[in-house]
Amino acid sequence: MSSYIYDVAKSLGFGVRNDVKAMGNGSDADVRAVVGGIQTTNAGTSIFAEAKKGSTISQTASSAAKYVSKAVNPLLCVAGVARVAASDDRPSTAIEEICGMSTMFGVEGVMKQQFKEGSLLSECKLMKNSINGFNKYCANNNFLSKFKAGTIGNMIKGLAFIIGSMSAYALGQSIGSKIADKTTRKYSFVPLVNDNTITQK
Repeated sequence: MSSYIYDVAKSLGFGVRNDVKAMGNGSDADVRAVVGGIQTTNAGTSIFAEAKKGSTISQTASSAAKYVSKAVNPLLCVAGVARVAASDDRPSTAIEEICGMSTMFGVEGVMKQQFKEGSLLSECKLMKNSINGFNKYCANNNFLSKFKAGTIGNMIKGLAFIIGSMSAYALGQSIGSKIADKTTRKYSFVPLVNDNTITQK
């Protein structure tokens, strides 16, 4: 069973998340809309490619989707730059974004390696026993047994990737905020608002 369901779940989840963010009034809304569109399209392409496996059209579409998807991470960096540029406290926001994005990309890199066959995580005895137990449960369940072997597991793996990525960004941003509190925010000069009040001596 191909792991395409994992790619579909991951791309669709990220696509919806970024599309929802694009509906807001944030400074990165336009970039988020593009990223969400790419990720949602990639999910649809993966389904089409699986359904029409081996056809020239599906192979071309898959190749194009993989090429375009490489622009997602650079675009997310552009979104971060947009947030910094629109911030009233650019140095602090920059620290938060750098910490958030770097933590997110780092954790995603680790997850991609650990989700592969033969990785330390997949070879872990506890993990193997858990997966085998889950597969037996699915096989004996009236509803879950209708799905192809590995489908549910790959969906869960895709959702786990999304949760891991979002949690990593939130953690990194939180660390960045604490660093900013002790540096840029602590020593910055906040301009006073001119309310045109005349003070008499």
